[in-house]
Amino acid sequence: MEAATRVEADLHERGSETARALGEAGAELAFRRLPAGDYRVGRDLLIERKTAWDFRQSLFDGRLFKQVWRLARSAPRPLLLLEGEDRTLAWPTLRGALLTVTGVFGVPVLFSRDASDSAQWILTAARQHAVPREQAYARPGWRPKGKRARQNFVLQGLPGVGPMRADALLERFGTVRGVLNAAEEELLEVRGIGKKTARGILWLAT
Repeated sequence: MEAATRVEADLHERGSETARALGEAGAELAFRRLPAGDYRVGRDLLIERKTAWDFRQSLFDGRLFKQVWRLARSAPRPLLLLEGEDRTLAWPTLRGALLTVTGVFGVPVLFSRDASDSAQWILTAARQHAVPREQAYARPGWRPKGKRARQNFVLQGLPGVGPMRADALLERFGTVRGVLNAAEEELLEVRGIGKKTARGILWLAT
């Protein structure tokens, strides 16, 4: 069995349709007690799977946000996977709950049609996780050409720095290294750089 298909599942998922579908799809399941969530992929990704019915019940009995809070604290990459559809849940209520999960707790939400579809989401995540990150990850978006454009692009990764501030920083310090080595007083002399942005740059550079 390839390492790419290894998935840890919480004990209460034993016998579930999703676990069965994962096994049939080729996943190597290891059942153990997880501190939070239902499925773990590698060290980072922890997935809480909820059927539409359980999502509704946990929302109204107060379990949902406690579970999401624990999920967010238990792994660098938490994920809530909602399985199926509950047409009895009013849209404003669902919208509010999803905004809290994603906007307050920072947990992404994916939707699946049924247990088989959930298994495919989890299996795909396991296969992607097994690919070395230097091969799997590429910074998305436009690729600048020329040294100055690339320097500007790099500086836009600093807190509060957009294209115009990046240009102003390069005009003042000349290089990315010069920006990262600058003192707070020097950063504050740059057009458009306030205390919050200066301290954000210093925080990231040190």
